[in-house]
Amino acid sequence: MKHFSYITLLLSMAASLSAQTLSFGEITLVTPATTPPSYVVNVILTTAGSQYAGQVAGLQFDLDYTVANFSVATLALGASATTASADLNSTTLPAANVPWITNPPPTPNGPGQRAIIIGCCTGSQTTPTSNIIADGVVATITVQPSAKPTAAGVYTLSLLNPMGTSAGALNTAATAIPLTSTATLDLYPVYLVGGVYPSTSTTAPSFGSGSLGLNDLILELFAVNNIPGYLPACGSDLFDAMDTYPLDTATTRGGQRNGTLNLNDLIVELFRVNKIPGYTVLPVRVSSPYVCGTRSPASAGVTAQARPVREPEVQAALTVGAAESAGAGQDRVPVYLQGQRDLARMGVTFGLGDEQSQLKFQAAGVAPSIVQDSQRGFVAAAWLEGLDIRAGQQVLLGYVVGPSGFATNLKVFGASASALGDLREIGLNVQGASLVRQ
Repeated sequence: MKHFSYITLLLSMAASLSAQTLSFGEITLVTPATTPPSYVVNVILTTAGSQYAGQVAGLQFDLDYTVANFSVATLALGASATTASADLNSTTLPAANVPWITNPPPTPNGPGQRAIIIGCCTGSQTTPTSNIIADGVVATITVQPSAKPTAAGVYTLSLLNPMGTSAGALNTAATAIPLTSTATLDLYPVYLVGGVYPSTSTTAPSFGSGSLGLNDLILELFAVNNIPGYLPACGSDLFDAMDTYPLDTATTRGGQRNGTLNLNDLIVELFRVNKIPGYTVLPVRVSSPYVCGTRSPASAGVTAQARPVREPEVQAALTVGAAESAGAGQDRVPVYLQGQRDLARMGVTFGLGDEQSQLKFQAAGVAPSIVQDSQRGFVAAAWLEGLDIRAGQQVLLGYVVGPSGFATNLKVFGASASALGDLREIGLNVQGASLVRQ
């Protein structure tokens, strides 16, 4: 019985091992921008959890595409290959099989390129060495469509025929390591993260200008604060483009993907619009809609799971005070920020209004970094330079000013706060007015 259980356990462990894969990773926009846009696409090797984890020393794959549809399509080594002192040879397809690997895969039917990455040091090397290629970005593809994509399925890249080898040893031949890949990247439904103005729909690529500017920042401010008419459908492409934080990496799609936007998304947008050092790389995402609060299937080489909502600890309160006369048929309503503990370099944003009156915001003390008044019944403001607040201290941020009686229908559409040092989200309790969305 014990013997049977042991065998069953081994079989279960074997079945749970992950396959080793080659896939498309995240995408970034080439800057300065070109016309049509150029992109850098990462090629990701993943062996973790498989029986070949950490054993790949040689690598080959085919990049399949229609040559006439691209002005540029070049291959370069990625960081995981350069750390192995690997070298890159590439040849235009179709081409004869390169006999560096036992039982090489057949040449694909279409045009494109074959990439051969070898753990070595010279372009003439045809056998892998002991240098291991780590999991991660093994190659990058810089690609420019010959025209702006106007239909799906025309400007596509595919990874085909991936193969790998182990390092081998003295008098020991390298062994083949099977890799799987069915990755296809369609450059039509892609969008620049944060590029949200203008928009004709919430589905890519029907929004954004291909660059970032002040209008993108203003729309992000409105969406973060749930201003009526500005928050896209949850999980849509446009919503995802506004979900800028956490940052995209070479291997991981960014954003919370849990149906929430907050101050951190606005801060990242502000930094990218103004080309702040560390925020000059502009990520691009593949369309991957999801239903809020549920898991969604993965899309071509990217992580597409909806992530759980984690409510931050409440450490401050935004309080809307009682209306007072401002003269000339006007009322004003004070807005306070109160610390429930000592908070250094705190950022805060809110949007409030009655959806019908012409309102304006009158700062008191520290002026907001961004403020938008509206004739459509709302005010949105953000303080992004850092407020220091002690526990129990109440700071008057300013007044919302409008016609007499407007405060009767006043509500807070949205509010959020963060510690600007590390972008840790701060839970914010809203008092004195009904909260539409936290």
